[in-house]
Amino acid sequence: MKRIAAALMALCLSATAMAETTLDDVAARLKKGEYKGVTGALVSVGGKLVLDVPDAAALAGSRQDIRSATKSITAILVGELIEDGSLKSVKTPVSKLLPDLYKGMDKADPRREITVEDLLTMRSGLACNDWVPASLGNEERMYGTSDWSAFVVGLPRAYERGKHFSYCTGGAVLLGRVIDALSGSDVPTFADERLFHPLGIRNAKWEGTPEGHTDTGGHLRLEIGALLKIGQLVHAGGVWEGKQLIAADWIKAMTGFQTRIFDRRETYGYLWWRNEGRVKDKPVSITYAHGNGGNFIIIVPEIDLVAAFTGRNYNKPEQFTPMRMLGEEIIPALLNE
Repeated sequence: MKRIAAALMALCLSATAMAETTLDDVAARLKKGEYKGVTGALVSVGGKLVLDVPDAAALAGSRQDIRSATKSITAILVGELIEDGSLKSVKTPVSKLLPDLYKGMDKADPRREITVEDLLTMRSGLACNDWVPASLGNEERMYGTSDWSAFVVGLPRAYERGKHFSYCTGGAVLLGRVIDALSGSDVPTFADERLFHPLGIRNAKWEGTPEGHTDTGGHLRLEIGALLKIGQLVHAGGVWEGKQLIAADWIKAMTGFQTRIFDRRETYGYLWWRNEGRVKDKPVSITYAHGNGGNFIIIVPEIDLVAAFTGRNYNKPEQFTPMRMLGEEIIPALLNE
């Protein structure tokens, strides 16, 4: 999927923009469908829900396909492997964890040196770019194969490993195989035990891959309330209801700066996006998970805000409407209260 330029992503927050708008106004517009393609919005400040417009699917007990926001949840699960000690380091080569996938590859092939961290930061060096339809590793090509993991491992190199950001869904799928191999179970079971059930999330639905594993690069289905809970967990440094559910060090590394993106304002952590904005002329940091269509988990720690949005603006600039809403309407309304 082609990314939209920085103008939509900057989230330059202003206390004066849309100064007359209230949160009730935003809620009313959402319910009327005036934000075309935005199907739901939940916003909490200091843990208190200040905007509550769940999407119709959630009200009916259905779940939203959160697309690539799935990747950010995959990153949390990789952290649990580190916590268990089954993954000693993100510097571990994937070939050592999944030897069967590499058994036909020459021992001196540099692709054997691709690490877990390279996949988490989209710096594998493989010829895989989902933003370029002609890329050999584009996700649409992967979806047409019978073995997604073998497809990714077999891609040629395009860059030096660890040096160049290239958005590659296949790399996140390969991380799912790592989770399967090291967790002693499968991704859905591991996610339920370590993340979803402790958060009170009972109806997550993962999609499978043709070779019988889990699509950890996209298409996880969750209710919007689950997205908010995950955002609140990350914002709290991995703490949930007084318990350290996810290691604080992992949350810090996952959401911290890991790599730059050429010609983009955004930076990247471990499968989480990062950006910056301003509130009353004070700089703020923004951490978020993003899925095609307008599915977001957004955290603005300096103002104690967590937001979740669902949408259906697939492959359109309008998928970033929640960012505009947050920067131009929701946060100014909060500041004006």
